[in-house]
Amino acid sequence: MSRLRPLVPLASTLALAVAGGVAAWLAPGTARTANPVVPTLPPVGDFAWDVRDADTGVPIPCKLTFVGVDGTPSPAFTKNDIGRQEIGAVAAHDRLMAAEGVGAARVPQGTYDVWVSRGPEWDLFTARRVKVGAQGTRVSAKLHHVVDTAGWISADFHVHANMSTDSRVPMDDRIYEFLADGVEVITSTDHNVVADYGPIIRELGAGMDIASIVGDEMTTGGWGHFGAFPLPQDLERAGMGAVLVHGRSAADFFKDVRVSAPTAIIDVHHPRIDSEIGYFNLGRLDAAHDRAERPGFSFDFDALEVLNGYQDPERRSVDRVIDEWFTLLQHGRLVTATGNSDTHHLDHNIGGYPRNYVRVLDDKPAAVTPDAIARAVRMHRSFFTTAPFVRMHIGGADIGEVADARAGKVKVEIEVQAAPWVSVSTVTLYQSGKEVKRWPVKPSTDVVRFREALDLPVGCDGFVVARVDGNEPLAPVVGDLKRFDVRPLALTNPIFLDRDGNGAFDAPLRAK
Repeated sequence: MSRLRPLVPLASTLALAVAGGVAAWLAPGTARTANPVVPTLPPVGDFAWDVRDADTGVPIPCKLTFVGVDGTPSPAFTKNDIGRQEIGAVAAHDRLMAAEGVGAARVPQGTYDVWVSRGPEWDLFTARRVKVGAQGTRVSAKLHHVVDTAGWISADFHVHANMSTDSRVPMDDRIYEFLADGVEVITSTDHNVVADYGPIIRELGAGMDIASIVGDEMTTGGWGHFGAFPLPQDLERAGMGAVLVHGRSAADFFKDVRVSAPTAIIDVHHPRIDSEIGYFNLGRLDAAHDRAERPGFSFDFDALEVLNGYQDPERRSVDRVIDEWFTLLQHGRLVTATGNSDTHHLDHNIGGYPRNYVRVLDDKPAAVTPDAIARAVRMHRSFFTTAPFVRMHIGGADIGEVADARAGKVKVEIEVQAAPWVSVSTVTLYQSGKEVKRWPVKPSTDVVRFREALDLPVGCDGFVVARVDGNEPLAPVVGDLKRFDVRPLALTNPIFLDRDGNGAFDAPLRAK
């Protein structure tokens, strides 16, 4: 299944000149010297891995994170976001991202702790004090798929690669990365260009493990950034058919999406990130009064990126967007909360952190369609997470559905699962945007970390949302505690409460 491409040559950083039979190494752009210093490469050894599903014995994609110990520095396989092709994997920064469970790579000689992972649904194996010498070494691991996600598929709806001017990551490297971390749906959202990961997935033969959605990040200078998916790709048009945004208002290009791609989701990206690209800032949104001061602002969007990967450590900012989302729901703006990585790199804001879990009829990547994913997102049948997995029910109603509350009370049932290496410290329940219960969760390595039922009085139509937080970072599997600190956070979309018995949620603040 691996696809080899030429290695980035050393000549990309040093030019080799041959004159009079004498080899001279020249840094690009520097003058030739009579006595150049010939560089030497650090000694390397062969590092082989054999990583399998503990239940089936089948080799599985995986990520191997190297941490130098006993005086060995952590490796830098590359110092930029262009991966180095190995056998069955791409090496970048301090990680091997393997599309295959069996492979080999060149690793600087030394001693390492090697963290073997497959994303937040799987447990973790750590090989301690692995010595890589001239004779090479091998690490074998069996990982268990411990979190039950049956009926749900994981998806990242905000992903950049080298079709974006601000990313250097090759698109095939993205597929290796997403396979290694167990993300099952990748969505292309490059800046004002409609890109397609489908051909790469087919070339790698990875369609059983990952599906793709064709999309675009509509990137403007004055209104913000907006994801749109799925979209048709047109290779004959500018931006491969990207929606024209220059010199136009949000209301204008939202309408274009509705015409050209009627099934597409419009997802407002990082709405409050700053005053330059945050739609809510630029549009001067007053959520409490359900209005925006700037002409051309439109509420015709389907989803709101509540958690953006760059903002993961900034919980105060995230909390503000959550509160505004609650207010939008109260006013009848029934937009779906999403969480996406906004990944541009291979060494921070890692793809799939956060990710969305979308409820589908068949959760196999080869069976889902982009339209089915978009339809489920529009119906709020999803939640986002950096690691914990959440199930919530009220009677027969699941996330995104309407629960019968005519009796004046409902029973809310919540279950949280997490792999042993993921912390869960609190679970919070909100009713119509107000916190009604917060449970502390004791540290544990049990997969079922929390399971509770709560009787909730219901006086009028409303909605229920659950939030899960963990207080321990996910490093070194995700983040490095320096530039990028990721902690567990999950937020469900609502279960709507029908108190008056008309079969629908009547927003209490909706304008009459």
